Amino acid sequence: MGCRTSEILCQLGKEDEKAKMMRIFRAILLGFLVLLVCAGLTQAEKAKKAAPVIEVETPIYEFDQVSQGDVVKHDFRVFNRGSAPLEIKKVKPG
Repeated sequence: MGCRTSEILCQLGKEDEKAKMMRIFRAILLGFLVLLVCAGLTQAEKAKKAAPVIEVETPIYEFDQVSQGDVVKHDFRVFNRGSAPLEIKKVKPG
């Protein structure tokens, strides 16, 4: 059962090489995970910033006295100051 010194050194060299490859693999994996997290944060920031912002030039308009049956109209100027589309889905009179 004698071991040769060269066989032992060869086995140690293989184990060192495996450990080195594992360190490289872990470093690459860690770098990839960091990139994924950064990309996700960037997308979250973009989504948070892209929002509609409604602005109504004159939000309240008071009609003078109106007789029953009269038709009254007023145009409200509405602006979207945000960076995403503004959808007005429902309007109710006050």
